[in-house]
Formats: sequence, C-alpha cells, structure tokens
Amino acid sequence: MTLTLSGLSKVFGDATAVHPLDLTIPEGSFFALLGASGCGKTTTLRMVAGLEEPTGGRILLDGEDITRLPPHRRPVNTVFQNYALFPHLDVRDNVAFGLRRRGVKSVGKQVAEMLELVQLGELARRRPGQLSGGQQQRVALARALINRPQVLLLDEPLGALDLKLRRQMQLELSRIQAEVGITFVHVTHDQEEAMTMADRVAVMNGGRVVQLGEPAELYENPRSTFVANFLGTSNLVEAQVTAAGPDEIQVKAPGADGTLRLPAARCPAEGTGAGDTLLVGVRPEKIALTRAQDADQVPGGRNRLTGRIRDANYLGVSLHYLVDTPACAEISVYEQNVERDTRLTPGAEVVVHWRPAHTFALDAAQDMTAGEGEI
Repeated sequence: MTLTLSGLSKVFGDATAVHPLDLTIPEGSFFALLGASGCGKTTTLRMVAGLEEPTGGRILLDGEDITRLPPHRRPVNTVFQNYALFPHLDVRDNVAFGLRRRGVKSVGKQVAEMLELVQLGELARRRPGQLSGGQQQRVALARALINRPQVLLLDEPLGALDLKLRRQMQLELSRIQAEVGITFVHVTHDQEEAMTMADRVAVMNGGRVVQLGEPAELYENPRSTFVANFLGTSNLVEAQVTAAGPDEIQVKAPGADGTLRLPAARCPAEGTGAGDTLLVGVRPEKIALTRAQDADQVPGGRNRLTGRIRDANYLGVSLHYLVDTPACAEISVYEQNVERDTRLTPGAEVVVHWRPAHTFALDAAQDMTAGEGEI
C-alpha cells in the first residue's frame, strides 16, 4: 500500500522537530529517510508507527487515514536498533511471539518460512545471547515480518554492527525486501547505507526534506551545498560566469589558469547569466592528477587547475590526495589504486583535471561548508 504523509509535523514546546512534511512512499519500495542526528527523521518514523502523536497533518495508507490509530491497530511493524529480543526465549519463540499474542495457534509453518527467509533455520533453538549481532538483527526482522505488515519501519537497524557486518547486512536487507515485496521505510544517518539499499532517498535537515530522489540523482545532481557535502565529498569553488549558452556555461575562478566549463543543465535555474557568481563543484573521484611537467599529456577539452600536493594518503583500494590551488585552498582527489604514480607525493606540482560533464553548480549564496562533518 502507498504510504502518504500529508502536512505531517511535530512540535515539542518551542522546538519544531518536523516542519509540515509531504511525502508519498510507493507500495513495495525501499525508502530511506537520511539525515544527521536531530534532523527529524526518527520523529517522523515514530509518528508513522504511532509512537509519537503528530502536531499536525495526516498519515494515509492507500487513502485510509491512520493518524489517530493506536500502534497495535496500524498495519506497520518496527525494527529498532537494539532489536528488543526476549533473552529468555529462543529464536523460534521470539519470531512466533507476535502471532501467539494475536491468538494464532498453529505457528510452526509460518515461523519456519520466516527463519528460512532470513537464513536462520539451523539456529532456531538458540537464545539471543548465543547469536552474533547480525544474527540477532535477522531474528528481529523475522519477528516483524511474520505479522505481514503493510509497511516495515527500520530505525537505524544496523547501527550497532561493525563495518564489515553492516555492509553484509545491507545486502541481506535488500534481498529480503525484494523477496517479500513489503514497503520498507528505513531511517539512517549513514549515507552509504541509504545509497546502497534504497530505491529513493529523502535527505532531511532541520526538520525538512531538502532533496528527494533516487540515490544516483542525489549524488550526481545535488541541489544544495548541504546535500553536496553530506552525501560524500564535494570540491566547491566560487567562480564567476563569463559566458552562458543553452547547453554550456563557462566560468572563471580566481587564480585559475583558464575558464571552467559545465553543462547548463547542471546549473541552478536562476543566477547563471554573465557576471553572476556560482559555486562550481566536482566529486573527488571524478578528478585525475598529472605532474605539471607532463601537462601536455592532459587530454584536450578538460577542466583544469594547477596546484601543489599538500598531502597524499594510501588507502589500499584508492589513494587520497589534497591539492592546494589558487582557485581552491584544498581540493580532494581520489584515484583508484590501479597504476599508482609514486612521483605524486607532497610538494609535487600537478595539474588537477576532469571532464566538464562531471561539473555541477550551486547557488553561491549558500554556506559552502553546510553538511560537512554532519553525523
């Protein structure tokens, strides 16, 4: 069923946790509410679950208003970060708990099917204390799914797991959601988690949704400095528009050797005429480095800046460079560890270059650092 939030808001005293919010979450989708602590995402989820009463607005499931229904009468279930398993019950009885509470007598077949879905059939007689964090998370998921909710709410369910297990469980959750076809609404502050699992992501900041879309669209075409910086890393350079055509914009950054070019479609709708100032952005992995003495080897038509490497870090799968340029004090560059150039060390003079198509622009009136360091 389609979940619709219409003007949904929540105020605590003098503080507004969620400003009037309008969202439509399609049936069968994996939807993520992504944002830093205090942005309103968990409060939104709790209102959908019935654990928090909205100050205003409505919650609709296929057009039916469930805003005032108590939690136990809503066709939704929630999986919390701490799993809330019963330590004195084994896996099988934990999963069966909801059915038995509703008076269902014969639960064996349904429990077996759920344990098969989460790949825990062989651990049915173990208690939670005998399971790993990932296994406990699967038990909690099976216990929620066995009640056949129309919407499953996930409140930071992977937050207690270590990095390797968290990445494994991201794939498992995606697999399970695809198999059961139930709408998942996932709250997280982890950008990678949201991008990996969700069909659509709503980025929240200050109690508002600041951008909504598919993960790739949000990453490639951020509409604000907050989204550009919160979803990964962006290099932002202030530059002035020197020429504006229907397909391409040209800009000049202070101290840059020449003009930078970018697609007009990746610029703000307003403020892109000659003389206007923009924040020009490019993601670190889109950039390449070439030693200054080999500048003639840089392919023609690329955007380029000259600078000096300040720092170089070996990360195994990639190398991370920080480059100082006249146009930008610190440009971040990630290069895949394929053909490592050992001459690219701190102090080396380099040309930073990238394809114009990989460049985007934002309104220069925004805070260039918004979203940095948010968790």
